[in-house]
Amino acid sequence: MVRRDDINSIIERRREKENLREIPSVLVPVWQIKIMERFGINVDREVAEYIVLAAHEKGTWKRQRAIRKLERIFQARGDSREESARKAEEVIRLAVGDMNKE
Repeated sequence: MVRRDDINSIIERRREKENLREIPSVLVPVWQIKIMERFGINVDREVAEYIVLAAHEKGTWKRQRAIRKLERIFQARGDSREESARKAEEVIRLAVGDMNKE
């Protein structure tokens, strides 16, 4: 008997799988180096992927999505909800710039 998943789980898996597909993979290490040189901060590949997403895609919704993803990453690493939200916004602001200037 074939088990069928509900539509929500199928959509969720697809979104996770295709999350950063439009960003060239070469940009991630370049941004890691750039952030290290500019701010003296070492970021891992997972965080750098969302910084690249926020920097290279037009529109504030991409930045907001990157901030939410970073919040989840920081929460999974043991930070509180408030601390992870503050860190995520600060990382994106430092790396990309002010969101209100567009």
